[in-house]
Amino acid sequence: MEGADDLLQPEELGEDQPVLPAVLTPKASAVRAVKKNDWALRSVLKVFVVKVDPNYAQPWQKCPQRSSSGSAFVLDTQQRIIITNAHVVANAVTVYVRRPGNPKKWRSQVTCMGKQSDLALLTVPEDAFWGDDLRPLVFLKEVPELQSPISVAGYPVGGDSLSITKGIVSRVSMVRYSQSGRLLGIQIDAAINPGNSGGPAFADMTEGTVAGVAFSKNVSSSTDNIGYIIPFPIVEHFLSEYRDRGAYQGVVSPGFYTQPMENPAQQQYLQVPEGASGCIVVKLEPSTEAAQHLQLADVILEVEGEPIAADESVQFRDDERVDYSHVISLKHVGDNLNLKILRQGQVRDVCFTLHKQQHLVGILHEVDCLPSYYVAGGLVFAPLSLPCMEAVYGSRKWRTLAPISVLQAFVQQRTSPSQQVVILVQVLSHEINHGYKYSVLPVETFNGAAVHNMAHLAAMVDGCDQPYLNFGLEGGRFVTLDRQQVIEHTPHILKINNIPSDRSEDLLGEEAAAAAAAGAEAAAAAAAAAGSELGSAEPGAAAVGQAAEQQQ
Repeated sequence: MEGADDLLQPEELGEDQPVLPAVLTPKASAVRAVKKNDWALRSVLKVFVVKVDPNYAQPWQKCPQRSSSGSAFVLDTQQRIIITNAHVVANAVTVYVRRPGNPKKWRSQVTCMGKQSDLALLTVPEDAFWGDDLRPLVFLKEVPELQSPISVAGYPVGGDSLSITKGIVSRVSMVRYSQSGRLLGIQIDAAINPGNSGGPAFADMTEGTVAGVAFSKNVSSSTDNIGYIIPFPIVEHFLSEYRDRGAYQGVVSPGFYTQPMENPAQQQYLQVPEGASGCIVVKLEPSTEAAQHLQLADVILEVEGEPIAADESVQFRDDERVDYSHVISLKHVGDNLNLKILRQGQVRDVCFTLHKQQHLVGILHEVDCLPSYYVAGGLVFAPLSLPCMEAVYGSRKWRTLAPISVLQAFVQQRTSPSQQVVILVQVLSHEINHGYKYSVLPVETFNGAAVHNMAHLAAMVDGCDQPYLNFGLEGGRFVTLDRQQVIEHTPHILKINNIPSDRSEDLLGEEAAAAAAAGAEAAAAAAAAAGSELGSAEPGAAAVGQAAEQQQ
């Protein structure tokens, strides 16, 4: 009978001893397995964070402090590296880590942050933390096969001690890490809950091998047990940048967008040879090198020597395919991208340098946007960004509540590196701005001149010598303020709303001056290109400037 060796039998106690009830004890093999796993589990840490998040709705202040916790694990004892998720320690004021079974919390420091890949590195300065019993965990060099067993260790909600859940690898696909893009991810059915983030997903706990870093779960009410871990290729991309550059530069932008090419008629129209496949270039980012080497309706046949199927996928493993963007995501800023394309029936090779993603609208705090503002006569201006929309409308509702003109900006491309979409966020009520109740509207012009970025708008308002300030808004609407009243009453408006300055720090100093100059140059170039069309614009554009000139 299974387990019979673990029962105390009466004959083993001796003739003179009373017979004791049978007692079930753990199998020796199970005890040995637990002891073998002890060293790996000792490297799984709980992270205690106090953070202060930015307030994009009122960018002159910050949100109240709040506490949170997550998980992490030791990656290198020689270099003293601990790895976790970026969202665990984002905006942290203090970070402490605690080892299993040890009540002491050790002060930790964030040494590298990669928000686009949701990874961060920590270290503990104190020597005593790095004892001989602390050993590093090791990543699998390959993505685990489907149905491979996975054990997720961490500190989820519901308790304070280490928790372990088990499952299998369900799928390998492209997963949305943040609003900025999709990267390779592993779907598992082991439970991942708040607090598990940053913990290891073990492939073999006995050997201390890790398949990935736990980072998210599907919270839809129609799904169960869908969690995601960050695989080694993404982790290695992040770590290699830290080793080589001391910082994470982010995910590269290919500079072009494509669509599938599955329709036979479309293939014939584009002169695709029999047996060939690929995807079609449908949009180019003007400020990237891709725009200099590719054209609309080019067919991309291969990326880095990997043939692209008509559904935009490339071979990943024997029976698995992933989107071709995975090949590009493994590149670093400054690397070359090699493509084989078909243009008007002719096959040619194309090579160009990759750069950072440069969205027209900022997506990630401290990656491509900051809480910036400018106040003039109670009108609060800010650059359009995803964090701003989430702060104003809510993270789950902004797509349905934001104006269409604002949503359209999210799919537009930058024409120059300094370009921003400036919006009128709100109007701080005062007698000089009575009657204006606009909010979250793009600002297109100031006194007839196109607004290129925040620094450009602030510089134009500061340097204005006309009696009226006219802000042209989207849709032809415009706001008019008396310049002298703005000068006299803005300090009082700032005081009653407890705003320390009429502008954020990024609009001060040499960088702001350079951005304003770049904005003025770009606006002048745009005006010259528009020619006489600018003079016939609606009241919210050049006509406002003409009216202002007549008042002089």
